Amino acid sequence: MQPIRLTPAQKMMASAVLVGVVIVGGASVTAAAFAGRLDDVAKVGDAPAAKLGPASHGRSVEVSPDAPRQGDVTRARSTPEVDPDVVLKELTDDPDGVADYWTQERIQGANPMPMPQVSVSIVPD
Repeated sequence: MQPIRLTPAQKMMASAVLVGVVIVGGASVTAAAFAGRLDDVAKVGDAPAAKLGPASHGRSVEVSPDAPRQGDVTRARSTPEVDPDVVLKELTDDPDGVADYWTQERIQGANPMPMPQVSVSIVPD
């Protein structure tokens, strides 16, 4: 049996089809994962299992739309705990004032910030 010989145009078309299939597959997996995540979010009218109590026996309990729900992604998040290793500074300077500060002479005389040095030691067991 003779091997199949493809012209460069046919090879390019096959590659384009393969890339298209991969992109469509990735998009469908992403959409399915996103849809599954939305199913996990509490819906209006449902209450988290921990708040139903033993007397409810799995029945649905009405929850007001203003009540915070477990897994609610639309509500504002609370401020996370402050990490001592993270430096946080809110910039309140006027952008025009900053632009006026950086003249050509200052830019040419500026030094880059030093890169942090990281060392890793592997201790054998």
